[in-house]
Amino acid sequence: MSMTDLAQVVGRRWLAPLRRRIGGVPVGWLILFLAFADLMLAWPALDLMVAGWFYSPGEGFPALGQVWERFLYHSVEVLMLAGNLTLLAVWLWNRRTGRRLLGLTGRKLALLLCVLALLPGLLVNQILKEHWGRARPVQVQQFGGDRSFTPAFVYTGGSGGAFSSGHVAAAAYLIGVAHLLAGPRSRWVLLAAVYTALVGLARMAAGGHFLSDVITSVFLVLFGYSLLRRLFRFEEGTQTARDTGIEPP
Repeated sequence: MSMTDLAQVVGRRWLAPLRRRIGGVPVGWLILFLAFADLMLAWPALDLMVAGWFYSPGEGFPALGQVWERFLYHSVEVLMLAGNLTLLAVWLWNRRTGRRLLGLTGRKLALLLCVLALLPGLLVNQILKEHWGRARPVQVQQFGGDRSFTPAFVYTGGSGGAFSSGHVAAAAYLIGVAHLLAGPRSRWVLLAAVYTALVGLARMAAGGHFLSDVITSVFLVLFGYSLLRRLFRFEEGTQTARDTGIEPP
């Protein structure tokens, strides 16, 4: 056995427990999220440090209002409206014609709409953002505001609106769309992940969210997508871009 083959065998053996799933969610993801939460609780100043990269004394957050920042901010709303209307239209077309454009079935559409409604819609925007109470970077005293900074995962009540990011949660939903319709190895998944990262960067640069707000939203949506995927009985690793008829860009 060559060293390459040995490394692959050892790697599979070590990674196998992390790939196991609890309610559809990979154990490795859960461990990573818990480690991230522990880090943010143990070192809350990390949020302030990262936010400080985008802050300029006397100017505030210069990226706020810039063309690129506004473009990314508003693009999420446009993609949510146009993208989901397109999905609905494709499903109606498939149902009417008997075709399988994008491989979109009624069950897949129902899964995606549940993910959108329950995760970005209900959990992030209606529960966490409305009731958690964490102040945004532009609101805290360290960056010229009048509110106190509170660590991530520490409930304060009120209406701060920072924890977690609704725009990033909506952008992360597109990762689930790409994963379900184009397959896990499709470049569409990579493009959706890059777009989500850019939206998160724009929200941090504008002083709208801390790093922990952004990363938490991504984790929440991916966890929710995995759980709902299990509930809708979609098996992992059985769908590819070729199966759906979609070629990656």
